[in-house]
Amino acid sequence: MSLEGKTALVTGSGRNIGRSIALALARDGADVVVNARSNKAEAEAVAAEVEELGRKALPILADVGDKEQLEALLDQALDRFGGLDIVVNNAATRPHKPFAEMSYDDWRGVLATDLDSAFLTTKAALPGMMQKGWGRVVNLSGLQAFQGRHGGAHISAAKVGLIGLTRALATELGPSGIVVNCIVPGAIDTSREGLSNVTRGSGRVSEIPVGRLGYTDDIASLCAFLCSDAAGFINGQTIHCNGGERAL
Repeated sequence: MSLEGKTALVTGSGRNIGRSIALALARDGADVVVNARSNKAEAEAVAAEVEELGRKALPILADVGDKEQLEALLDQALDRFGGLDIVVNNAATRPHKPFAEMSYDDWRGVLATDLDSAFLTTKAALPGMMQKGWGRVVNLSGLQAFQGRHGGAHISAAKVGLIGLTRALATELGPSGIVVNCIVPGAIDTSREGLSNVTRGSGRVSEIPVGRLGYTDDIASLCAFLCSDAAGFINGQTIHCNGGERAL
C-alpha cells in the first residue's frame, strides 16, 4: 500500500481523526498538507510528526468554510508540491440549533465547511490527478446523514450531500483513474491519542457489538487503504466504520 511519491491534503488534520489520517498516509509514504482552522501549534505539531516519519509536510492555517482562505491554502499547497494526488475532506463543524431558530447564515456556515470545501478541494486537485491518470478522494460523512438528530438539519443535509457528491464524482472521474469514496465513522473516542479507554457497559458502548468506542486509527487505517492502489476497484462507496452499532 505504498504511497511513495504522492502528496495528500487532509483538511481538519490538527487533531483527532484528521491527525491520525495524516500520520497514516505519511507512514505509507505520502507527503502531507496539514490543515487546522486556527491552532497553529497543533498544525505544526502534526507536521513535525509527519516529518519524523521521513515525509515532507506543509502546515497551513485556514478556515475551509471560508472560500478565500481555502483557495489561499490550495494555492500554497499546489505551489509547494505541484499537485495533490490525494484529497481527504475531513474538516467539519457541528453546531446544533433547532430548525425554528436556525438562520440562513447558520445553515450556510455548516454547508460551507462540510460540503462546499469538498467541492473546492477536489476541483483544485483535479487537473493534476487527470494529468497523471491517478487520484484518490475520500470524503468523511457521518451518522447524521442516516439518522436525523434534533438541531442538526444543516449537518444532516451537508453529510448527505457528501455522499451524493461521492457517488456522482465516482462515476464521472473513474474513467480518468480517480476513485472517490466516503467513510462514515461511528462513535469515535477522541479523548485519547489514537486509543479508547471507554469499554463495554459504559453508556453508548453497550450498543456496540465489538465492545468499545472506535479509535481514531480505525478511521485512519481505512482511509489509508482507500487511498492505496490496493483499493483501486473500490469506487463510489459509502463505507461505515462503527463496530457493528448500525448495519447500514
